[in-house]
Amino acid sequence: MRHPGTLDPAPASLSSVEQPTRGACFGYEIRSALAFEFLREGSGDLLDICLEDRPWRPDRTPLFEWMPRSDRPLHARIYRENGTYRLWTDREGWFAVDPSIPSIAAPPVPDPIRLEERILGIPMLLCFMHRGDLPLHAAAVEINGRAVVLAAPGHFGKTTFAGAFQAAGFRVLSEDITCCRLGPPATVLPGPSLLRVRDASRESLRLSNTRCVAEEPGRTHLALEGAARGTGDAVPLAGIVFLRHGDGEGHLEPVAPDRALPDLYVLSLKFPTDADRARCFKGTAALAASVPLWNLHRALRFDTMPRLIDLIAETCLART
Repeated sequence: MRHPGTLDPAPASLSSVEQPTRGACFGYEIRSALAFEFLREGSGDLLDICLEDRPWRPDRTPLFEWMPRSDRPLHARIYRENGTYRLWTDREGWFAVDPSIPSIAAPPVPDPIRLEERILGIPMLLCFMHRGDLPLHAAAVEINGRAVVLAAPGHFGKTTFAGAFQAAGFRVLSEDITCCRLGPPATVLPGPSLLRVRDASRESLRLSNTRCVAEEPGRTHLALEGAARGTGDAVPLAGIVFLRHGDGEGHLEPVAPDRALPDLYVLSLKFPTDADRARCFKGTAALAASVPLWNLHRALRFDTMPRLIDLIAETCLART
């Protein structure tokens, strides 16, 4: 029986290629002998990625741990050792991350799409966080050359909303992890050109310029193509919209920076050390003070999305 976390890839990825792969993600120019599906055009700080089996026996408690949940069966742990990180997942094994080089060594596993998504997730987040950029659990879209962050925890419709923007002709910069570079001006560094949409969303949204690369029960993994992919160049940040549950067709309301700070702090990865909590607080406070902030109260309905997209575009860009 297939492991419930295994994808059905089409076509294969992360196999060796004759010419080194070059592409951009989160402000890095990826250099690798592996093939990737989700990189964008562009350049940046060089980051080396390779496949290498580096088993490791931890002799300490993890710095951070994700426990399996019904909606996220992944079990993962992060360890820090002399400025480097070891990431263990129950699906793939051990990743070695050295943000100072920077480099990522990933375990060779037979599920290439899942492995690429994992590499372009937490391991790259550890690298860009070390670089001084701020990670947010959020999606981000580009509207007329400006970025709008759609911030919320899980099950608030971030990916579906990002997909609705893509269907309306706007570019998705990230669907789950957003890399914010503090300014002035504040910018967003585009992440993987990827959308993971649930079956209901794919049926309701007309997603053009996408290619199916893998499927799993209830969800399709799509690579964004052509203009929907674009470059990895930094995009000026126009504002942050917090997705809230509500009734009716939805409305936007401005939020004062001090009221938004707790939400930004919760949505940014922080390790349980005083130094890292201070880093996170300083970064989120600076971000809250530098860009406009809104709450979007809306019901989770597909029929209201076109109006809400217009509302966000008109409101956020009018303030920049």
